[in-house]
Amino acid sequence: MLAQYALALLAVAGPREAIANDAASAIQVRVDSVKHEITVTVGPMSIPVTKDYSNHGAEIYVNFRWLVSGWVRGYRIDVVDSVGTLMPRQLLHHAGMANLDRRQLAYPLIERLFAAGRETTPVMLPGSMGLPLDAAQNMSFYYMLMNDTDKVVDGARLRVTLTWIPSGTKGVKNILPLLLNANPRGYGPTFDIPSGLSSTTAEFTLSEGGRIRSMGGHMHDYAKEIRLEDVATGEVLVRLEARSGRDGSVESMERTNFLLRRKGLRLSANRRYRIVPVYDITTGPMKNGATGLMVDALHPDDKRRWPLIDAADPE
Repeated sequence: MLAQYALALLAVAGPREAIANDAASAIQVRVDSVKHEITVTVGPMSIPVTKDYSNHGAEIYVNFRWLVSGWVRGYRIDVVDSVGTLMPRQLLHHAGMANLDRRQLAYPLIERLFAAGRETTPVMLPGSMGLPLDAAQNMSFYYMLMNDTDKVVDGARLRVTLTWIPSGTKGVKNILPLLLNANPRGYGPTFDIPSGLSSTTAEFTLSEGGRIRSMGGHMHDYAKEIRLEDVATGEVLVRLEARSGRDGSVESMERTNFLLRRKGLRLSANRRYRIVPVYDITTGPMKNGATGLMVDALHPDDKRRWPLIDAADPE
């Protein structure tokens, strides 16, 4: 059941900050109308010892309602202590935010506004672009933490800082998230990988075309790269490389803004594409140990043709 909030709608001459709290879920949403920032914080929390990256804690979901109308332009996510000091990035397995009132384009699932792993750096769209959100939309913040130290970590908080553009701003182009999943078995986040160099594929089509303006990726340890290909021609449209340490741990994922394509990468409606993640496992096969996600900022041809969510569908 969605956490209930007292909504605070900002006016031009309104207060500097609007805050919504829910003690049961330990979430705080703060809107700064001067800096044009929205901060979502969960915690404090205790993180038990989890030595293996694939042996993480449970994924936790915290629901809340969005406070303002306008566009989200960018975000960053940090693990901090009680006074806001940064804690080690290694405590984060992944985190993200979902819009429960809008579905994805490629799959009949809830829209994921953003997703971040420990390798994800801050994201910022150009000032003329933003992800549209309305006040009172139902949202969910989800996260998974891990701790490969020898002691329990107490007092940790997850803090998401989002840059937003107020409603009424002229000339803002709608950018919607396009999540592409390489799992060959369906919508699940993880899949099996054998020992050695290997790849898998998953195909998809889109009901509405558009142009991708930015693309990033998320993979697990021992990742090499992830590709977006045109099935009919075999052309590699995008290749994102993983940068890993000597132990195979992913330290960063390549990102592209399609600087050589002024209007971005064109994806057509009803054309078949595929995602290809590549891994090189040196420690033996891993069951449910791999993931392959491409996360894109899409400017749709016509936002009015975006498929509607089916609230009666349990998926």
